[in-house]
Amino acid sequence: MKTVTGRVNSVKPVSLSKAATLLSGFVSSENGASQDVSAYLRRASGAFTELKSIHRETKLSSKKKRKSDGEMGSEKRKKSKKKRKSNEI
Repeated sequence: MKTVTGRVNSVKPVSLSKAATLLSGFVSSENGASQDVSAYLRRASGAFTELKSIHRETKLSSKKKRKSDGEMGSEKRKKSKKKRKSNEI
């Protein structure tokens, strides 16, 4: 078994998207890892990519929900204004 060495380049946090991209790039490069380690890295990279897409989907669906909630709120305000005007007459 080969000895693995490395060093820390940065300790600042990165986004999930950036981590998925970095891991994918590492997996696709010739890194000299054994077949078992390469398989593990491919699975981990796939999991990161899937998690990234799930986050994107949930973000989009929450934006759509907020937008539709906002539209409903403006409709309620319009109805309320009409009601007030009819009561004033």
